[in-house]
Amino acid sequence: MFYLKHEGKKLDIREDNVFTVCPICGKEHTVDLHDILEGGEADLYGTAVYCPDCAKQRMQDKAEKS
Repeated sequence: MFYLKHEGKKLDIREDNVFTVCPICGKEHTVDLHDILEGGEADLYGTAVYCPDCAKQRMQDKAEKS
């Protein structure tokens, strides 16, 4: 079991209370750590997760370049 501690209190890590900031637009959004960790090559310090809007735009840009 993993958890966070804040001012001596344990905070459960759940699918609805983990957040990150999009590296493109800076929007805060939720992430599901299970989705990030399931590939087996996760690095929580070096992993960037795009918000849905920026992820969609990146996929469109990639498709146009192909």
